[in-house]
Amino acid sequence: MIGINIASLNINGEKEQNKRAKLYGLLKQKHIDDVMLQETHSDISNAADWVKEWDGLVILSHNTSLSGGVALLFARNFIPCSYSVEEILTGRLLKVKAFYENEVLVFICVYTPTSAVERMGFLDTLSNVIADCDTADILILGGDFNCTMDDLDRNHAEPHVASRKRLWEVKEAHKLSDIWRTFNKDKRQYMWAHAIDNSLSLARQYTLNVTRDIVRSLKALEIEIVELQRLEATGNRGHIEALKNKKAKMNDLLDITAQGAKKNGQKRFIHAVRTESGDLLSESTEIRKQTVSFYSKLYSSEWSGAQVVEDSFLVGLPKLSERAARELDRELLLEELHEALQRMENGRASGIDGLPAEFNKAFWAVIGQDVLDVLRDSIRRGELPLSCRRAVLTLLPKKGDLTHLKIWSPVSLLCTYCKLLSKALASRLTKVMEQLIHQDQMYCVPDRSIFDNVYLVRDILHVSRLLGLKTGLIFLDQEKAFDRVEHEYLWKVLETFGFNPGFIGMIRVLYCEIESVLKVNGGLCAPFKVLRGIRQGCALSGMLYTLAIEPLLNKLRSHLSGFKVPHTNASICLSAYADDLVLMIDSQKDMNVLTDILNDFQVLSSAKVNWAKSEAILVGEWGGERPTLPGGLVWKKDGFKYLGVYLGNNQYLNKNWEGSVEHVKGKLSRWKRLVPRMSYRGRTLVINNLAASFLWHKLACVDPPPNLLASIQALLVDFFWDGLHWIPQSVLHLPKEEGGQGLVQLASRTAAFRLQFLQRLLIGPKDLIWRPVAHGLLHKVGGLGLD
Repeated sequence: MIGINIASLNINGEKEQNKRAKLYGLLKQKHIDDVMLQETHSDISNAADWVKEWDGLVILSHNTSLSGGVALLFARNFIPCSYSVEEILTGRLLKVKAFYENEVLVFICVYTPTSAVERMGFLDTLSNVIADCDTADILILGGDFNCTMDDLDRNHAEPHVASRKRLWEVKEAHKLSDIWRTFNKDKRQYMWAHAIDNSLSLARQYTLNVTRDIVRSLKALEIEIVELQRLEATGNRGHIEALKNKKAKMNDLLDITAQGAKKNGQKRFIHAVRTESGDLLSESTEIRKQTVSFYSKLYSSEWSGAQVVEDSFLVGLPKLSERAARELDRELLLEELHEALQRMENGRASGIDGLPAEFNKAFWAVIGQDVLDVLRDSIRRGELPLSCRRAVLTLLPKKGDLTHLKIWSPVSLLCTYCKLLSKALASRLTKVMEQLIHQDQMYCVPDRSIFDNVYLVRDILHVSRLLGLKTGLIFLDQEKAFDRVEHEYLWKVLETFGFNPGFIGMIRVLYCEIESVLKVNGGLCAPFKVLRGIRQGCALSGMLYTLAIEPLLNKLRSHLSGFKVPHTNASICLSAYADDLVLMIDSQKDMNVLTDILNDFQVLSSAKVNWAKSEAILVGEWGGERPTLPGGLVWKKDGFKYLGVYLGNNQYLNKNWEGSVEHVKGKLSRWKRLVPRMSYRGRTLVINNLAASFLWHKLACVDPPPNLLASIQALLVDFFWDGLHWIPQSVLHLPKEEGGQGLVQLASRTAAFRLQFLQRLLIGPKDLIWRPVAHGLLHKVGGLGLD
């Protein structure tokens, strides 16, 4: 790594914008790559201001708005590829592990307590933190230690000798070096001054790069600050060039988008991977080789074609009508491609040919017929051109240890013409999905909703608790579900459903001799063959997976006893949303049958259940006869998270709302600085679409705690007015044409969700899967005509 400039500074509070502006200007003037700050006095109310004003990466650890607080500021050209943050002691001890292309730097920023007793304990904690650091990493420790190690660091004796001794012991134990003192052995330079009883006390903080002419720099900065303030008055604050006032808001929004894109890129950086034996690889070449090896193995076929197993699953499935099958079989039309092209979103990543949808939309009148001819010829030959067969495989991080490659989610960036064909075929296929897929599978079936899954599981849990019914719910986690689908198995499933060879052939073209090129840390690897898996990024992928898993679901329905719906003869065995599968059992027999069916299905399709990530919950009166679970899975009693909603007992339901107020505060704080320049309509859009919208999914399914919505509503209204409330709140909620602003009212939105639920219950689809369970609950009320 090339030389870097690092500084540490106790800023004694930076709540005012002008003070922060001076600091930022000084850091840029001195070309500081990273600065460790103490006594920032930052809190949640001004954290967004720090992020918006600094042209780089800001990592804050708050204490209070009046004391403490530490921060690390990385310059734009020194932002790490990825990083992890650990707040050891909030507002006092912050550890950031920064991953660069060839190095790992560990920054530890400290603000030691002024109390001698607390300081000794703090230094012990610091020593433990340093001991936990990997010796292969570069450790950079800086901050305000409130004590000194060298007589030259003060103009008087160190007042607390025990602290000096302990700090020295930490330095020696971990072989640390005071860089500034190393290069300035006999010099005195102080960064802290305090006058007591006409005596001036001076001390030096331990820094890694100290500037000598702070006063002179600050004087020079005053001229720059005056100029910046003048630009702020014209709406162009923070920009070097004089931009038009009307572009100010746009530039702010583009800045937010750019920061988000940059952070996403940093999160996708793979800094280390583990091999199957557990070895950690950190060299760039080794990472690329291991990643290619992992995914080429993942997409290698394990198809065995066991006829007996195949026959047991591919029976009893519904069949397409001959008319529907013929309609799917017809030749590809220019109008279909044009319609598919118009539905493509602009600004999306293009495939390996680099031609985005915008290019094709602009020149469709010229190239449209040629594209149709190429695709028709490809269907006849059974193979697409190489540029359409080869996809760029980009990896998206999920929660967990990212050194394990199975944690990453692969998404295929396909050529626009490949996406055109898949989108046209998807438009045909979606029309027949409802004929083929049972009502307990909601994914990619028109007029079915993810909320139907949540309602079903929620009500089963509630009915079982209310009536003491023995019910076991098992949430299955399927490992790399889309990526493990065997192509040969998929073609057999489509044939069994009654699709004609012509339509199956069109889909097979999309998977014939296909390859993927992995994108790892910004570079492309060598291509490898893809012999199984459904490409995520293709318009057909969701429907193909729904069809592929239906034989398994069909067999489970016919062999499990499931949940017996009260007051009816109906039973419900499962709830499915793509590979998110919840199964209902009521005995050990059900559990044994489930395990056997899953094992057989793995032989047939290569699908694999990850029991370590699966969950199981028991409700009702079971006594001591709990079914035995496979794979180390254990029964829970409280609940589990399903499709983004925590379901279970009342205490578990409250997990849905933890941190909601803080989330809204954080969202609004990012926009607070722009409020004076925003119209009322702009403020309403921020509130409705950015701040409050994260609540909708959970509000549609479960009730919030008392007073939560009122607290959030107050935050939204305060943000809207940014001061005095000029008109009644009720007027704000009215549509704009009625004199209001259309500001969302959370209580009314919640009531609307409940009415939508009732509407779907009463006049929704006839085969609504959760309706019998809801009737079972309402039956307890009586007088509703449900007997």
